[in-house]
Amino acid sequence: MRFLLFSALLFSLAFLAASCDSSVTEYQVTVSFNETVTQPDMDAVHDLLREYDEDVDFLIQESFPPTGVAYLKTDDGEFCSTIEAELSGRSYVRDVTCGERPEPVEDGGDTPVAYP
Repeated sequence: MRFLLFSALLFSLAFLAASCDSSVTEYQVTVSFNETVTQPDMDAVHDLLREYDEDVDFLIQESFPPTGVAYLKTDDGEFCSTIEAELSGRSYVRDVTCGERPEPVEDGGDTPVAYP
């Protein structure tokens, strides 16, 4: 009986490990809005991105027209083509780019800046 319980536990752990597959990719999406964009429009883009990752970071530059940059994780292999097509069709979007998020450069902040 213990063997069956132990086997079931091992099977459950193996299934859990397989379901936590590392196929989740982190993406960076940049949305350049045009002059007709409104706050509800930017909120709609944020809501769309949240459908893929509830914890999405969507930062809007305080310039006009604004640009938004989102960082999110999803296991949808067609994410970039889907999101670019969806957002490019909106009247208030000028341009959309999407790609895997580049690795951050970690230099500790101690590297001096040299000017020529």
